Amino acid sequence: MKDAKPPKSFGDIDQLLERVGNKYLLVNAARVRAQQLVNRDEPAVDGANPEKAVTTAFAEIAADKLDIDVDHSH
Repeated sequence: MKDAKPPKSFGDIDQLLERVGNKYLLVNAARVRAQQLVNRDEPAVDGANPEKAVTTAFAEIAADKLDIDVDHSH
């Protein structure tokens, strides 16, 4: 049996929440970014798996590679 490499992780959810601010914004930002990746946008992190867009989106958020803007006008 071949030794399996542990999958790269985006880290702790609490770390992601510190970067983004709240869980709703985190989920929405990851959803929007994952859709961009599915539509063939280039990943902003090394080692991204094109079949795991949500994981890549979380990894990009953890690496602080995305600008996440909040519209406070609503």
